[in-house]
Amino acid sequence: MTNERLKVYILRPKDRPTVQLQWVDPETGIRKTRSAETADPVKAERARADLEYELRHGKYQEASKLDWERFRQLFEDEYLAGLRPRSREKYGTVLDVFEQIIKPAKLRTVSERTISAFVKGMRERPAMKKIGLAPMTIKNYLVCLKTALAWAVGQKLLPSLPTFPTIKVPKKKPQPIPAESFDKLLAKAPNDLWKAFLLCGWWAGLRLSEVRELRWEQSAEWPWVDFERNRIVLPAVFAKSNEDQTVPLHPVLRQTLAALPRTAPEVFPFRSRRGGGRLSRNGATNRVLDMAKRAGVRLSMHKLRKGFGCRVAQLLGKGRAPILHELMRHSSMQITMDYYANVDDVLQEAISELTYQHSVPGLRSRRMTLRTVL
Repeated sequence: MTNERLKVYILRPKDRPTVQLQWVDPETGIRKTRSAETADPVKAERARADLEYELRHGKYQEASKLDWERFRQLFEDEYLAGLRPRSREKYGTVLDVFEQIIKPAKLRTVSERTISAFVKGMRERPAMKKIGLAPMTIKNYLVCLKTALAWAVGQKLLPSLPTFPTIKVPKKKPQPIPAESFDKLLAKAPNDLWKAFLLCGWWAGLRLSEVRELRWEQSAEWPWVDFERNRIVLPAVFAKSNEDQTVPLHPVLRQTLAALPRTAPEVFPFRSRRGGGRLSRNGATNRVLDMAKRAGVRLSMHKLRKGFGCRVAQLLGKGRAPILHELMRHSSMQITMDYYANVDDVLQEAISELTYQHSVPGLRSRRMTLRTVL
């Protein structure tokens, strides 16, 4: 609640080099003073207005003794409220894990040592029947935490942003998925609904969260199936890129989706086995992993999406990266190139060309050295 009656005044004491700011604490009635850290009238007025805003909105006191719980509430109400549902969910997960590992009491106790302990805790955290989160997961968690703390600095709830460590993530190329492996996974799907769910990754490269939220009817908020124009539409409000996107419907996927019963607004209205509520994103992930385990294959919805990208890249051939970029809906072309540019084929062709040039007389002027190729 704001206190519009609270006023901050400017004092110019003769025995001090800087202007002073003064106000009366509404809770204690005690007169308080602090330096504006400037003698310039314009800067002093700006400092006065800023302090008055902080005091009226309860942020000045919070800056000195703000509980972590109160900070998180402010961050969720004022920052996360404007983000997409999936983004809010992601930040919530990160902050939950941070609290479980660090157990912070005050916001100002978060420092470089705290961040280092958080990284250590994530590396030792049990996850999916193994110890330690993946490097990419750790890196993404740190990005979210850094964003939250940077917001606190901008709101003057934290004096400075702690230094974050650099997490090295191995760059692994997506590997093509043999059709036999996917067939084994598909055979373990308990019903047609789960088979269609898997086919959305295999034939459309959809992310798990996109498939989970897929709707039958046109929507400005959720992904929906547009049978009339043979595509899946992802509205800007939902799409990771914050712009309208579409994915073409493969004939097999179209036929499979069209045959499904429409019992709910969602195409995949899966229910939890425990509470009977809607199956969560983590619940859907675990169901797919369980099918893969029973099928004896190491697949997930994320790997199905990458496998889709590999197949499309092979079909398109070289020089068609923009098309692949549109189909995969990456946030930048660089991600498409990093993940799907087949350097091995380029080097193999270069070496073959070298061998050919050295074996044919009269081509000495056109020869390329391996150093040039590399």
